[in-house]
Amino acid sequence: MELKTSNVAKRLGVSPKTVQRWVKKYNIPCSKNEAGHYVFDAETLALLEQIKFEHGAALEDSDIIDIEEKDAFSAEAFFTTYVQPQLDKFTSRLQRMERQLDQKADEVVSFQLLQHRQEIDELTTYIHELEQRLALLEKVNHDRSLDEENSRKKPKRRGLSRIMSLFA
Repeated sequence: MELKTSNVAKRLGVSPKTVQRWVKKYNIPCSKNEAGHYVFDAETLALLEQIKFEHGAALEDSDIIDIEEKDAFSAEAFFTTYVQPQLDKFTSRLQRMERQLDQKADEVVSFQLLQHRQEIDELTTYIHELEQRLALLEKVNHDRSLDEENSRKKPKRRGLSRIMSLFA
């Protein structure tokens, strides 16, 4: 009776790759066909069944040890081993983001201050121009009022005095 790797794997309830690994790991004497695939006989199958049984027992023992170790693993040890590093990473990331946020806020405030400063300078210039125009208009208005006053004065009667000077 000759069996292929896939047939042996089905009988043992493992993957074909596991059967190949066991053959290599435990140096199980197997023949190969023309294509280079393993061919198993009844004796080899019995040996693989024994290995599977031993592996199953070893896995069950390690599961029991793992459960006992997990029970012995206190909440504090779990916290320091798994939670604390994640918490530290999260805290440092949060602090970095807060610093970046503060920096952005400072940049925005600086930009706004520069904008306000520019607006104030523009308004100051505009006020100076208005003051100059107002001063010019006041001067023009003052000159006009002087001209109007001069034009309103009664003219002197020179005609009578000329006539009188002729007689004198």
